[in-house]
Amino acid sequence: MQFINPVETLIRERKSKRTYAKKELSNELIDKIQQLLLDHNTGPFGNQVKFSLIKKDFANENQKVKIGTYGFISGALYFIAGEVKNKPYCFEDFGFLLEKIILHLTELNLGTCWLGGTFSRSIISDILDSDLDTLIPAITPVGYIANSKTIRENIIRWAAKSDNRLEWNKLFFKDNFLNPITKEELPDYEIPLEMLRLAPSASNKQPWRILWMKDDFHFYLKRNPGYGMYGAVDLQRIDMGIAMSHFDLSCKELGLNGKWEVCKPEIDHAVEIEYIASWRIL
Repeated sequence: MQFINPVETLIRERKSKRTYAKKELSNELIDKIQQLLLDHNTGPFGNQVKFSLIKKDFANENQKVKIGTYGFISGALYFIAGEVKNKPYCFEDFGFLLEKIILHLTELNLGTCWLGGTFSRSIISDILDSDLDTLIPAITPVGYIANSKTIRENIIRWAAKSDNRLEWNKLFFKDNFLNPITKEELPDYEIPLEMLRLAPSASNKQPWRILWMKDDFHFYLKRNPGYGMYGAVDLQRIDMGIAMSHFDLSCKELGLNGKWEVCKPEIDHAVEIEYIASWRIL
């Protein structure tokens, strides 16, 4: 399924929505969502992700449990969950694919909200009858957006500083991590990098750091100590996949060809910076 609107427009429009109208989706929308989930099943590193649309009433009736109150989600009747095997780069692939799905849902005027640490994975696993070696890294509600936010939603956005992003000089570097990139140095890639900067992340930690060397953009993870692990699930590597998705989609829309590879450069860098992958310009 191709985007109708510019990816930049969708990225700027997408906001986490925590308050939903208690209204069932039309059959036409459900069919479109199901097709989206089928179309997005293989990430750039080859991991297979199985996404499912869950109707909350069905889960309650058949499982005799709540999918989860999540503490912060109100009125949602549907959720999307994904299952993936615990393999190298599974979290990056998961984040990459689900963010692309979320942007398609944004184009359908539906609300979503990344949930990585505030739901019961065991309950979702029971609903989906998941294999024992399968992980459920994150889920999102999906539905019609309520006309007004709850007070709690406004507080959550304020507390998480959801509308704030780090500036370029904190995220993007040239040749080493002491030399920030300016927008003037990379005019062709200004939009893809800006769309990457606007990517959502768990608690808005923005753990990505990008190093430009010659014809490569090297993606690094700057971890927040003691944050981001839920059992075997690594939320900050999911964040890296989300950022990669924004960059990849924006580059392709602008006709900037490249491919993802694992080719760690030989550089000196701080020990807290963890190499993830590279976008090689073609």
